[in-house]
Amino acid sequence: MFENYVRDVATRLGIDLDEDNVTTYAKQVDELTTQFDRSAVDPSSNRPAVDVEPGTDAYNAIRYHCRVTNDEMTTRSGDGRSLSGVDVVVKENIAVAGVPMHCGSEAVDFEPGYHATVVSRLIDAGVNVVGTTNMDELAYFTTGETCAFGPTDNPVVDGCVPGGSSSGSAAAVAGELVEAALGSDTGGSVRIPSSFCGIVGLKPTHRSVPRFGFADLSPSLDQIGPIARTVETVAQMYDVLAGPDVRDRSTHASSPAKDATEGVGESVDGRCIAVIGEAMDEATTGVSDQVERAVETLEGTGVDTTDVSVPEYRTATAAMRMIAGSEFAALCTFEGHIPGSGTGHSESWRSEISTAIQSPDLGENVREQIVTASALNEYGLEQYVTAQEIAAEFTETIATLLEEYDALLTPTTPMTAPTFGSVTSPKDFTRTIANTAPFNLTGHPALTVPHGTVNGAPVGVQFVGARYDERTLMAFGSELTA
Repeated sequence: MFENYVRDVATRLGIDLDEDNVTTYAKQVDELTTQFDRSAVDPSSNRPAVDVEPGTDAYNAIRYHCRVTNDEMTTRSGDGRSLSGVDVVVKENIAVAGVPMHCGSEAVDFEPGYHATVVSRLIDAGVNVVGTTNMDELAYFTTGETCAFGPTDNPVVDGCVPGGSSSGSAAAVAGELVEAALGSDTGGSVRIPSSFCGIVGLKPTHRSVPRFGFADLSPSLDQIGPIARTVETVAQMYDVLAGPDVRDRSTHASSPAKDATEGVGESVDGRCIAVIGEAMDEATTGVSDQVERAVETLEGTGVDTTDVSVPEYRTATAAMRMIAGSEFAALCTFEGHIPGSGTGHSESWRSEISTAIQSPDLGENVREQIVTASALNEYGLEQYVTAQEIAAEFTETIATLLEEYDALLTPTTPMTAPTFGSVTSPKDFTRTIANTAPFNLTGHPALTVPHGTVNGAPVGVQFVGARYDERTLMAFGSELTA
């Protein structure tokens, strides 16, 4: 039955086969497909959520209300006890057993029978998972306006977007619907909405937090991260979430210290920070003024600050966009999985994404990204390879800086929350991720904290640290928000 597949693949690869070859190869394919019972390797089921109901909040932050609790808390390695009883919501590209998972799209209708690893870890720490949140469709925008179920409002700035793609997670926290949330961050999708909504968000060190049960956008860039109103809560959540997971092979070599909470309140006297000039230059006057005041505040606590220039900074965002588009297109081609990436969902999710990309209900923004990125992949992967080379050089530059300085500092975004409908062009979109995307490219941890406002709109300050040194970020973040 596989003869035609073999012929088509050989033609595409430019390999000549005679009919004996075709018969032999087809037989091998047939034998390989019957080696495993697919149902035997699907994730084991978890106790499903109860009281699942559509969200009804004023901000359109919650997609589904639900409740998942652990009556027999089994806190991992003694950490996370202070999270017991805390209500948390999760972005709806993260699996919660028994809760529909749309990823912000009418084209997706998937109900997992298992929890993502991060959800299980929070439940084990005593957290109450009380809902899933709206998001930009398939996580491919930064304002919260492309969700198929309506835009999410910014609870603290009337008429302005909350940021995305983790729009509902940030709005739920800023609007005090819950104490904390999970988001995902490919080019800034935790930090941008946290900044626009005036709260705290962490993009952890890449691969320090497992992504099993998460719907990837770009596996080499994606990371799940916590959002909360305080640095302390973000630190506590990270310490619970981080660590290797047998279901996510990309985490097997990770070695997170899991001591972020110990950084909260630590003295920063005598530590040093590099302020990236290119990031300051791109900021609006109001944002740069507030960030300069943040620098002055830190200097008043004994921190040494130095202005530095990173010329490669201006090309890093373009490289990130190329990589994200190429990998997203490949995910669509391979039905939700990139072989060798170490992550992946379940067989049922793969079937869902394959159906979704062909659905007439797929939003125009996502359709455009899939087609253009797939066309680039078909044209050749030279651009992707070049982007990865830029990423490697930029990563080396940032790592070298972090050998000299304890952290780097930038505005989280060059602007405060834009008004609805004002981010319309690729240039507008790229500007929203100008200070966040570079550190998805390098994999370094990055924390945003609020500091001041411009005409009532919050300004975010971003700290970037060495890999697995979330503790230092918490020290700086807690000092600035004290």
